[in-house]
Amino acid sequence: MEEFKHYTVMKNEAVDALDCQNGKIYVDCTLGGGGHSELILNRISPDGRLIAFDIDQDAINAASERLKNYQNLTIVKNSYTNIKQALKDLGIEKITGGVLFDLGASYHQLTKQERGFSFLKEAPLDMRFNMDSDFTAFDVVNNYKEDELVKIFSEYGEERFSKRIAKAIIEKRKLKPINSTT
Repeated sequence: MEEFKHYTVMKNEAVDALDCQNGKIYVDCTLGGGGHSELILNRISPDGRLIAFDIDQDAINAASERLKNYQNLTIVKNSYTNIKQALKDLGIEKITGGVLFDLGASYHQLTKQERGFSFLKEAPLDMRFNMDSDFTAFDVVNNYKEDELVKIFSEYGEERFSKRIAKAIIEKRKLKPINSTT
């Protein structure tokens, strides 16, 4: 497996804001490379507990190796959007410490060619955080209606030319499916 590269941003600032205390329960909603989690674990050990969520198996594998010596860590392969049920399944009724969200894509996701997040290199049109999911960017680009594409580009991408881009996609896919990042 190729090396998982991830750069933890604002690690100290984010974890300082949690005011970590030994014995309390904390949640890292985006495990990623484990940088924030490692600092939290250092501060809450030996009696605190950290529950870390991620849906990217590459991230989970890398962080599991990095954090293998921590007995007070539970990694959950699930989206943080399911936090309530996941914590209930673990028998946790209340988060007594704090919650950290580090939202966005990782360096690894953006630069690993076959993940299809970058248009700088030829790759399948993918863009999945969870590689177990069947739904890809290919499905969006080739099946969404023009107004749905406009909404995605303008609201989520803050793209001022969203209507032009959506129209160009609709025209291009009439000829053949769009299946690559280039």
